[in-house]
Amino acid sequence: MNVFVNAYADAIISNIRLAVLDSKCTITWVNDKFCKLTKYEKHELIGKPISKLNLVCMREDDFRAIQSVISRGESWSGEIKSMTKDGSILWVKTNILPVRNENGTIESYLILSSNITTTKNALNEKNEALESLMRSEARYRAVVDNQPDFMSLCNAEGVRLFVNDRYCEFIGKDQPSLIGTNIIEYPLPGIPLHFVKKIFQLSIDNPEISDVFELPNANGIKVWISLSIRGIFNESGQLYEILTIGRDVSAIKMAEMRMSKYVDDIERIAFMTSHKVRAPIATMLGLVELLKLNAIHTDQWSDVLNHFKDCIRNLDLCTRELGAFINQRQLPDEKDIDDRLNVRSA
Repeated sequence: MNVFVNAYADAIISNIRLAVLDSKCTITWVNDKFCKLTKYEKHELIGKPISKLNLVCMREDDFRAIQSVISRGESWSGEIKSMTKDGSILWVKTNILPVRNENGTIESYLILSSNITTTKNALNEKNEALESLMRSEARYRAVVDNQPDFMSLCNAEGVRLFVNDRYCEFIGKDQPSLIGTNIIEYPLPGIPLHFVKKIFQLSIDNPEISDVFELPNANGIKVWISLSIRGIFNESGQLYEILTIGRDVSAIKMAEMRMSKYVDDIERIAFMTSHKVRAPIATMLGLVELLKLNAIHTDQWSDVLNHFKDCIRNLDLCTRELGAFINQRQLPDEKDIDDRLNVRSA
């Protein structure tokens, strides 16, 4: 039986990093694996108070707290940051077990150590990456929420996962009311159903659709919105998420309308000029040429004079029509468009 116990003890000692401290926490014994872990020789450790070595990287208050626990006869377990002889940092999972003598008095402490440096570093890297990701997400959300464009992100089924503040302002709903709703059941007001259906037909070959719509905002005022819908695809090429970006292009649209109106007005003026101005002028020029050639007889003078009068009246009427057209069509329309722009910008 003693042979079996000794063999079992030898097996434990040879495979586990062990150290023994006396009741005053002075090192009295260490095994080879403990020395290999700390890179100290046995004679450099034995006889030294563990608190005086650079072995343990711990505040004095924390060390005293552990000492208080084990001095009461209670075991302690935890992670300890340690330093090897060459200054390398390592993390050890440490178990400290009080050992009592026959009288029940604590005479030593058994320390069992496991090197968890690789796991600890990996966990720290993961936590740092997670914190960095959270900071990046916070910055991203800050940028997105302060965009002049309104934005939303949906999953492949059209369920809203995220909407920024501008999106909420345009619809007149808060984020909790919008997130979780479906763009099919609750689309942007005024968006035709056939356009919504096109969103779910996005593919890698056709990843984006866009159009311009006149949509009512939360105040019921119609504004021109340029919508760009882009699909986000997974590694298999399947639609994964849907990003919507809407931009108020009312000013641009009104400018286009104004320009179109100007073009229409110029064409109208050109038509009136070519038909109602050129004809009387051509007639008068012809009569002048006949006069130069003495081709008009005396008995025809009355008719020539009447032709001149008719041409002058037609020219006078044409100029009046042009003036009325400019005043009644061009200037009022420009003011009306400006008023509409001012309402939208307000």
